[in-house]
Amino acid sequence: MANNGIFKEHQGLVLEVIHSLVLQEHYDHATHDDLPEEEPLLVSFRFGFCFLMLHSTVELLNLKTLGEGIVKTVGLDQSATELLTGSEIDAFKANLELRALNVLSSYLNQTGLDRLNELKPRQARLIRVGVI
Repeated sequence: MANNGIFKEHQGLVLEVIHSLVLQEHYDHATHDDLPEEEPLLVSFRFGFCFLMLHSTVELLNLKTLGEGIVKTVGLDQSATELLTGSEIDAFKANLELRALNVLSSYLNQTGLDRLNELKPRQARLIRVGVI
């Protein structure tokens, strides 16, 4: 990720997003202390960073990737390709954000918890209907 120009431009933004979603003491511990690579806090922040980085850059990757972007299907003769549509990108972004928040769930502040609850799929509720 470090060598990609798009990722370099979004690194500060993604760190600010993480900072806004997690408790301050966890953010400080993960970003300022020398932690072992296998430390659960550091692993969670690393995965959360990656998911949020993709969330932040997916539209650009679909447009600026060498080749044809994020390819959904390729024709039999490879002359036709189909890229992700806007609604598919939105769904992909929501899934990436949900995965990031799930990975960081032990460290989230109230804002992060509220966002996680917004993104979680809701179970279908039973509705009773009466006909008179």
